[in-house]
Amino acid sequence: MRDGVDNALQRTVNRVDSFFATSDESTFNERKNRLRLRLETDYLQHHGWDVSPKLKLHVVLPGLNERLRLVINDAQGSDDAETATDEEDNDVALRWVGRQSAALGYSFDVGLRLKSGHLDPFVRANVGTEYELARKWVGQTTNRLYYYSRTGWRNDFRQYFNRGIDDDLLLRSRTRVQYFAQYGYNPFFEQKFSLYQSLSDTRKLAWEVLYRKQTAEMSPFDEDQILGSPRSSYNEFIAQLRYRQQFWRPWFYVEFWPVVGWPEERNYDTTLAFRFRVEINVGSTGDQRLDE
Repeated sequence: MRDGVDNALQRTVNRVDSFFATSDESTFNERKNRLRLRLETDYLQHHGWDVSPKLKLHVVLPGLNERLRLVINDAQGSDDAETATDEEDNDVALRWVGRQSAALGYSFDVGLRLKSGHLDPFVRANVGTEYELARKWVGQTTNRLYYYSRTGWRNDFRQYFNRGIDDDLLLRSRTRVQYFAQYGYNPFFEQKFSLYQSLSDTRKLAWEVLYRKQTAEMSPFDEDQILGSPRSSYNEFIAQLRYRQQFWRPWFYVEFWPVVGWPEERNYDTTLAFRFRVEINVGSTGDQRLDE
């Protein structure tokens, strides 16, 4: 009986690994060199268009038993099309990995962030663990604690529950709670439910719904685009579809994100959004997996 439970758990863990290119747990366990170059085109109704290039880098440096890493934009905001959280941020850091295992991983970073034209030195502690829940469920708990010289403390806590339904379907719940010392309203809260579907070896699909409560400073809408009196925080409900496909070459990918939202800033009126992403992925050729 125990062997059956262990096998079911391992299958779910393998499905998590097969669906996510950069699960939050990889912050502590990633051992491969990886470079991602992205160009994203976003449209948000009542706000307009935005085009942004992004770079993510993870390099294992030689020596010190491969415990030292160079990371760029390792934790750049949220991967949801309707949030502006930390979109202006770019950071580079040296990471020392204290422990790498599913049971417990932890690492420490020291680096520089570029935010709104200013350099902001920071330190960051990362910790995460993975464990079995109710036989076929896998839980993941992660936390990142930051200290920025200009803006003070920040904390990012994430709780995941994963269940493999079959070889091509994975159900995930993500609860995310953030604290920002520089903002008047805390905490930032988000609950997301995702169903990930493997369509083929080169195509992945995610069906997602989420609720978010965020401080006014994180709103993607400008003051003149907000209906009613400004508030210190806003609620938002979102339904989105993410489709990712390998295209042309094994290291080239495209993604399409149709999004429907109901933001409090617009009196919960239906608001449409869209993201188109192109990506060059060096170090993981043939990797069509989605970001978590």
